[in-house]
Amino acid sequence: MMKNKTRFCQNKDIFERMNYLYQASHLIALKDKVAASYYGNMMMRCAKKVVLHVEPNLKRTLCKCCQTPLIPGETARVRLISKPVKGVKWTCLTCMNTKRFPTRKGYKLWLDEPQAVFKIFDYTPEEEKKEIEDEGKDKNERKRKKEDIQQSDLQGKSLNCSSKCKKPS
Repeated sequence: MMKNKTRFCQNKDIFERMNYLYQASHLIALKDKVAASYYGNMMMRCAKKVVLHVEPNLKRTLCKCCQTPLIPGETARVRLISKPVKGVKWTCLTCMNTKRFPTRKGYKLWLDEPQAVFKIFDYTPEEEKKEIEDEGKDKNERKRKKEDIQQSDLQGKSLNCSSKCKKPS
């Protein structure tokens, strides 16, 4: 007999640490830019150490040079540019490094495409899964009952209507 093997996310503790460091860097960015840069740098070092790919959405919110979180109006200047290519220009106010993101009609990151999703992990415990399934079953039963009631009402109305109507002679 084969045992049910549950697959867990590898390096989940590293992901949690990176999440914590990212949030900490954003919260402290307004008070202390050096500490925010340090937390961002630690996050990127954690990712490199375990060879994890950081999502482009997160990469776009950190300065590539000093790893300070880019917050529009606070730690970064955002400008729309039209030449040479239409896009958005982000300038880090800590190190004055610039990032340019072209804006094309209909452009999506590859990670946003459905082909990019390889496997979705579900970390909900078994008890919660059962509760969710039970709630879903209850909702389906309620929907069926409502549909049955509506159908019976429609049939009853049509019967009542035909009994009230005079038949042409």
